[in-house]
Amino acid sequence: MLTSTADASNVPVEKVAQPPLVESLNRCHTEDMNNTTRLSVICPAAPWENITTDADRAWDLCLDLSEEYGYAQVRQNGVVIGEYRDGR
Repeated sequence: MLTSTADASNVPVEKVAQPPLVESLNRCHTEDMNNTTRLSVICPAAPWENITTDADRAWDLCLDLSEEYGYAQVRQNGVVIGEYRDGR
């Protein structure tokens, strides 16, 4: 068991070493979170609605914006990968 001192209060804080499997799972989860595909939703008629988000939300938002403003597109790394016109 390792101990260190907390920054603000100088109260000893215990750090418990985790088993290798737990450390590996934590590392994989963190890497997955960092590698989540981020897509940009672009709506030329309403640029204040433009957003970058995860894939599921991006496609739903793109459809909604196309229904409301007539056209929206989804981009990945600046490349258009899909679009909707008038909700279709």
